[in-house]
Amino acid sequence: MKLAQGEYVALEKVEEVYARIPIIMQVFVHGNSLKSYLIGVIVPDPVQFAAFASRVLNRRVDAADTRALSGLCGDTRIVDGLLEELNKSATNNLKGYAIFQYGLGI
Repeated sequence: MKLAQGEYVALEKVEEVYARIPIIMQVFVHGNSLKSYLIGVIVPDPVQFAAFASRVLNRRVDAADTRALSGLCGDTRIVDGLLEELNKSATNNLKGYAIFQYGLGI
């Protein structure tokens, strides 16, 4: 697809690159040719996400506690750390507008 500023982005490639990251269970990328950015929606794997959150917060996070996991999506330490992890893995395979730039939402 071609974004508003003229850059071409293969949405399937972006999805494929991010889907290879173990913490991601599901990913969806949407683009609009009238906009200069993409929208990415990520569903983390609960077990991997709990392990990641435990490392970041230095306390045990239970993968079975979905309410706690959902609440962690709003924690800036988790959001920033996860975004850094995702982009570390994706930077070698993607460029420009295909790399996630902003935080997560619930």
